[in-house]
Amino acid sequence: MILSLISTGIDSPIATYLMLRKGINAILLNFYRDRDELDRLLEIAKVLSNYGRIEKILVAEHSKIFTRNFGRYSCIYCKISMLKVAEKICNEFRCHAIVTGDNLGQVASQTLDNMLVVSKATKIPIIRPLIGFDKEEIVNIAKEIGTYEISIKSQKKCPFLPKNPATSAKPDKIDFSIEVDVDVEELNFQQQIHKP
Repeated sequence: MILSLISTGIDSPIATYLMLRKGINAILLNFYRDRDELDRLLEIAKVLSNYGRIEKILVAEHSKIFTRNFGRYSCIYCKISMLKVAEKICNEFRCHAIVTGDNLGQVASQTLDNMLVVSKATKIPIIRPLIGFDKEEIVNIAKEIGTYEISIKSQKKCPFLPKNPATSAKPDKIDFSIEVDVDVEELNFQQQIHKP
């Protein structure tokens, strides 16, 4: 079983889909910014459930997990915080890997240097199914499986995005000891996604 870091954007639902269609069960973890996002998350989860088994959905309010501004390094620390929550969940539910929608070079946190750095935040293997895809390929899959129209409603700019984000982070400049206080049991999103 894998734990998928899933947003309601275009990329991460497709990364999850690619794993589900291989017959791998998934737990979804979403860091939401507003309650409307949870409705779209449920819509996306229902579509994905056509392609494999989603064991459960876990949600955490983004602003309660990521509480500090790290300037140019905010994108990196945000991803590190998410991975630390994901690691706790993986240990709790015995997930074998964390899946992300990272796609090489699309945004600041997804340069090769930055991906290598954030990977050091967890001992759990990270799988990036979209690493070599271009945006058009991802969009085409999203349209084909039915998540695209849901995802394009979610195109909101992240409030923590710095004007000049760091794109070549070095491990010795990052404090990996930051802690994220979260109770895994409180993350359950009590919604039914499986068909009767």
